[in-house]
Amino acid sequence: MSKLFLFFVIFATVLTCHASNDRSFYTLNRHNGLSNNCIWQLIQLDDGRIASITPNSVDLFDGQEVTTIPIDTSKYVQIPLYNGATHVYADQNHLLWIKQWQRLYCIDLKKMSQKTVDDWNFDDFYIDGCGGVWYLKNNKLLCKNPDSQLSFGSEDGTLQDVIRVENQIFTFWNTGALTAFDLSGKRAFSLSAYGGDSVRMYKETSLVVKGLNNRLYQVRTGSGGSILSVFDINTHTWSKILSENFLMHTLTITSTGFIYITTSDGYIKINSQTLDEKRFKTLLLPDGTELSDGINTVCSDRQGGIWLGTYSHGLLYSSPLSGIFDTQPLDIEIEPILTKIYMTDIAPTYVENIACEHDDNSPAFQFSTMNYVRPHATFYRYKFSGGDNEWHVLSADSAGNFVSGNGVFYFPLVGLSSGKYTLEVQSSTNPENWQNAKIKSINFLIAHPWWQSWQAYLCYFLIFMAVLYLVLRIYRQRLERKSREEMLLLRIKNLVEQVNRYENSQALVLLNDNDAAEPEASEPEPSPQDKEFMAKATLLVEKHLSDSQYGVEQLAADLCMERTGLYKKLTAMIQQSPVAFIRSIRLHRAATLLESKELTITDIAERTGFCSASYFSKCFQKEFGCKPSEYDGKIIFQ
Repeated sequence: MSKLFLFFVIFATVLTCHASNDRSFYTLNRHNGLSNNCIWQLIQLDDGRIASITPNSVDLFDGQEVTTIPIDTSKYVQIPLYNGATHVYADQNHLLWIKQWQRLYCIDLKKMSQKTVDDWNFDDFYIDGCGGVWYLKNNKLLCKNPDSQLSFGSEDGTLQDVIRVENQIFTFWNTGALTAFDLSGKRAFSLSAYGGDSVRMYKETSLVVKGLNNRLYQVRTGSGGSILSVFDINTHTWSKILSENFLMHTLTITSTGFIYITTSDGYIKINSQTLDEKRFKTLLLPDGTELSDGINTVCSDRQGGIWLGTYSHGLLYSSPLSGIFDTQPLDIEIEPILTKIYMTDIAPTYVENIACEHDDNSPAFQFSTMNYVRPHATFYRYKFSGGDNEWHVLSADSAGNFVSGNGVFYFPLVGLSSGKYTLEVQSSTNPENWQNAKIKSINFLIAHPWWQSWQAYLCYFLIFMAVLYLVLRIYRQRLERKSREEMLLLRIKNLVEQVNRYENSQALVLLNDNDAAEPEASEPEPSPQDKEFMAKATLLVEKHLSDSQYGVEQLAADLCMERTGLYKKLTAMIQQSPVAFIRSIRLHRAATLLESKELTITDIAERTGFCSASYFSKCFQKEFGCKPSEYDGKIIFQ
């Protein structure tokens, strides 16, 4: 019974919170990651994150975590004409500009650090809501994009705000006047929201916000309190919506046309169409406590939520979603925020192109959304060019645990080969509706290893060309050496032929001299006795071939002849002396051994009876016209 009662109490509480959604807020403070519970100003960045300005830092909330960028309050530039409270702008270059009573700070969101502004000599600074950055100097308002210059007179007063709508620039002055210019700098018209004593009462600060149907809403403050007015661009008319004797801090307008104004006494909600208003002096916090003071600033996000900044309680968030226990489908616009890249120190939100080394080929990415209250109802859709290049839908209920119950999408990639890849991610609260979902694209390159780079291929080519050059050079040298050897052998052959012809001609001349009267006749055939004698003499020399001491005396004795008789016999038969006969047999035997290529020249010299290799070489060259080392067996012996 008690459990049933408790269920009805919880259910009634949920219904009460839902019915009074404007008064029920979630809390985000130092316990959740904020650096300070004192919030001076709020703004939603282009990527969807909420930036809160504290006295000494900028806190960026991505729906899951808070990242803090410290502010060095000593690093500022002077803007002497700004005498208002904290005002924050975000430009197209991802720079966050913070104005505080004659001071201007700049935060680089890409580098997640404070930026030093050099060569500053301007009196004030504005961003027109369309990306144009304007600088005020000596009653001239300058802008680089679009390139424009507006000139004023001292009678116009002090410039406090600049808003651009299409091709018109609207300037707002401390006198309550609005002056319109075209982009060329020509004045179009000037109208005042009020006159008389109101000029003195509301001249301190101005805050202008663009609303629906080309309307500009302005909160002005001064000694007389605050006033909320609207200027209709279509009809060129001012209208007063609200005036109070207390201070109105900040102003925001939702996409559905509701105006939220924070004051020193709670906050006010106004329907911009009907001008019906509700005042909330207390806020209901999730722990059941009520907050009745300290509300400083307000910001509406693109998801329809309302963010309140307080002086001591951090951020308060009112969601347009139904209660936590409501399971009805949601259909609000959310966008993926890249919160982490597990491979780089760059602020991940603004990363669009990544270059990785070949060994860093397993990148991983983490995404979240500003679906702060119902994160479990977050769906993601991704397409990866390195896969099947088709869209895949994931949620916290999908297999693989790629999406956590907190709505965080973790996408790992493992072992990618070298090449270019693209990851596209969308987020939605309705898995059937992706038409208007923004796409977050990340292009990354896995570099080729050094041995596959163009420098390496160039080295390979140069090495190949060097090796080819050496091979061709060696081949050419071998061809040249072979050609020289062939030429040498040919010259030796010709020389041998010339010597043989000379010896033959000399022999003929000798014969002719000895017997000039006798007719020329052919050389007589040797007799059998002469043949037997030559064979025996040759055999004796070959038998003693290795004996270097075997000479003419031994040969004559073995043939049973006198030395002079042997000389006469051999010169008559072969026109050679006994010494030449013995040496010739030894050299021809040496030539035969050289052809086998089994023995060295020294060994052959010893085996053929020569006392030294040098003497052998000298005799061999004289006999055959070439050295033993050059002999290849092709010489024709005469």
